[in-house]
Amino acid sequence: MKTRTWVWGAVVWLAAVATLAAATEVKVTPLCAAGHVFASFSAPSAFTADAREVVESGLPLTFTFTVELRRASPVWFDHTLSALTLAASVKYDNLTRVYQVSKLQEGRVTWSDHTDEEDKMRVWVTVFDGVSLDPTEALEPNADYYVRVRLRASPRRTFSFWPFGHDDGSGRADFTFLR
Repeated sequence: MKTRTWVWGAVVWLAAVATLAAATEVKVTPLCAAGHVFASFSAPSAFTADAREVVESGLPLTFTFTVELRRASPVWFDHTLSALTLAASVKYDNLTRVYQVSKLQEGRVTWSDHTDEEDKMRVWVTVFDGVSLDPTEALEPNADYYVRVRLRASPRRTFSFWPFGHDDGSGRADFTFLR
């Protein structure tokens, strides 16, 4: 009985490690200008073979990015100054062979276009430039901050043994606000 419990625990642990290891890296670049923080980020490896299969089937594929501006704290929890949700959705029309791509911010469409080029569509759904992160309070000079981006793809084509939701990718970029 103990052996079976140990084996089951090892399987769950390995599944969790494999899930975390397979996470996509999101490249984040913050920029500070006049007390505002802007972030550009990309996740080109998020468009996997599974994602391509979903799109080619005609189902819409959505990449949802949660972007947070946080102040780094050495002793306690980091303080969130700004958070927003962005999404890029693509739907392929099998008859016309055209990709319809939309970008959303907080659930509202901010941009939409179509193309018949797969490479162009991949860039459109995996890259965001100059996203404004308006902090709820003024940034302090010489303080450490970071921008964290988490990625979640929908629908999912893979199954995870991990009982809780997990991100499909994430990235972080630290910076010091200089005045």
